[in-house]
Amino acid sequence: MIKKKRKPCRVLDVRKLTESTVVVRMERQGLGFSPGQYVRVGIEGDAEIRDYSVYSGADADFLEVLVRRVDDGLVSKQLCDLNPGDVVSMGGPYGHFKLTEAIQGTPLLFVATGTGISPFHCFVDSHAGLDYRLLHGTGYCAEAYDAEHYGDRYFHCVSREDGGAFRGRVTDYLRTLELAPETNAFLCGNCDMIYEAFDLLQDKGLPTAQIHTEVYF
Repeated sequence: MIKKKRKPCRVLDVRKLTESTVVVRMERQGLGFSPGQYVRVGIEGDAEIRDYSVYSGADADFLEVLVRRVDDGLVSKQLCDLNPGDVVSMGGPYGHFKLTEAIQGTPLLFVATGTGISPFHCFVDSHAGLDYRLLHGTGYCAEAYDAEHYGDRYFHCVSREDGGAFRGRVTDYLRTLELAPETNAFLCGNCDMIYEAFDLLQDKGLPTAQIHTEVYF
């Protein structure tokens, strides 16, 4: 296996979405990737790195990642505190969570928890005319990261307070849906959601080959 070398990349912008979540925009450095893949990012000169799905579209001349601050995290806190002009190191791309050309023409169901929405933001920015709906599960209403980007295709499930489109977990809402048999479902987020949603989708008649997963934590 060929090890991909990490490159130094200058930070262009840090956009705050919530008190604990930011979008970090970096120089792309000519990196080619397929929408849905991830990169490994850390502070330049530091051995610690973490995996982040690419948030920005494939045609952008920069690269963005969505980062949530983890209190005991060795990397996320540093990334959230970056400023324009700081330097990070980036390696990749990696991963097989992709929209193939054949799948792009089918009805699509995107299911995310938290920052697991990141690859779906990349999908939508990279592929015009997708027939999709996006279910996003978070604890709080403020965590509807860039929801306006998706228009009425975005549906927010909020588990810890009122104010979302649905009060409860994203899998609770998923139980209520009827799906066309040709639907391709993409699941990204915490492992408990993915295991539960995978079983629900199979119960609804979707073949395993039409259920695609990316575990975040």
